[in-house]
Amino acid sequence: MIEALMVSPRRRQVIIAGLASSVLPALTFAAPQEKLILSGRILDRDGKPLAGAMVAAGAAEVAADADGRFMLVLDTRAYRGVTCDGRPVEGFVSNRRRDADGTWRATVGLTVA
Repeated sequence: MIEALMVSPRRRQVIIAGLASSVLPALTFAAPQEKLILSGRILDRDGKPLAGAMVAAGAAEVAADADGRFMLVLDTRAYRGVTCDGRPVEGFVSNRRRDADGTWRATVGLTVA
C-alpha cells in the first residue's frame, strides 16, 4: 500500500512547481503599502545552490549567498513575481504569515525554470 503512494523526486518537483504557479501569484496582496519580506533559497535544475544569482521581485533585487539563500524586502504592491538573473523561476511558498507589526513574511524555495 505504501509503495503505491510513493512519488519519484522529479515528479514531486513537477507537482510542487504546478502548485507554486498558483500560489506565488497569490502573494499579491490587496492592501496598499504593506511590506513583504520574501526569503528563501534558489537552486538550479540539478538542485545545486546558485551562489551569487541575482534574485528580483519588482524593484527589489539581491544577490544570493554561497548557499543560494536570499532575502528581499519590498512593498506588496510591487510584487509581480520573482525572477533569477532575468529568468523565470518555479517554486513553492511556505510559512506565509503576517507579523504583529503588519509585515507580511513568506519563505520560498525556488528553482530556475
